[in-house]
Parts: sequence; C-alpha cells; structure tokens
Amino acid sequence: MIYREEQLLDESMKAAVALLAGAIKTAPKSRGLNALQTRVVTEEDKEKIAAAMLRFERPAFQRDAQNIRDAGALVLVGMKTIYAGLECGLCKKKGCGENREQDGLCVFNLIDLGIALGSAVSRASDLKVDNRLMYTAGYAARDLGIFDREYNIIIGIPLKYSPKNIFFDRK
Repeated sequence: MIYREEQLLDESMKAAVALLAGAIKTAPKSRGLNALQTRVVTEEDKEKIAAAMLRFERPAFQRDAQNIRDAGALVLVGMKTIYAGLECGLCKKKGCGENREQDGLCVFNLIDLGIALGSAVSRASDLKVDNRLMYTAGYAARDLGIFDREYNIIIGIPLKYSPKNIFFDRK
C-alpha cells in the first residue's frame, strides 16, 4: 500500500490532538481538583471561530483569525472556577468565602491552567507540531458557547504541520 503525505499528516494531526488532550488531563491539579475541560475543533467549526474572531475589532483578533483558518486543528482549554479551600489569601481576598461572594478567580485554577497549557504545548513540540497559545481564539469560543458558561477563561492552541511555522513572523 502507498500512503500520500496528506493522508499521513491528517492521521498524525488526529493522534497529536488526542495526545495533547491526554497531557492536559494528566497535568497536576491543585488538591486534585480539575477545573479544566478540553475541546478540539476542526474544519467548518474552526471557520466559525475565525469568523467570530473577526467581530472583535482589535488587531490581534484580526491577525489570529487567519492563523485559525490555516491551522490543521484547534485545541481549546477551558477553565472554570473551583475554590481550592486553602484560605491562602493569594487572591487578595480574606478567604475563599469572600472570593466566592465577589465571583473572583481562584489563583490555583490559574496555576493549574498554566501547567496544563505548558504540558500541552510541550507535547506538541515533542511531536514536531507547530503551535501557539491564543487567548483570542478562546474569546471567540466562549462567545460561540463551545463551553458551558461556567468556563470563564478559554485558551486556544492552534496546530499545524508545515515546512515553516505559520504562527510566527505574523504582522
């Protein structure tokens, strides 16, 4: 049997997004509380996100929309707030109760998100898949309702196999 490069790259992309989802799931979480969810977007749904990004009239959104269109897949990582219950005060509140009352973010959820994103892009790098973290794609995904409303921070990781990384040298 003879395989064409395009067929192999399509299969490689599917495998890559599955491995990134695994890296996100297994990244350490504070107190074992998982505030994260992963979604993978391809084809026409990727185009919907790019179109939604164009509605934000800021240069970064305009620039990133084209990258989303050109990407082979888009991994989205959503974070909801789960209060760790450590009463640490890192959120600048008197405790978790006050933070909850003021609908604040728990610092530990943000730390967990950063660790999971780092784990995901590290795995992508290991697989030689070009990638970039994009808050802009997350904004559009949130507006489109790809995650439940409780997921208040969403970050996109577009992926692409190409001879030159499309996510750099951007204007």
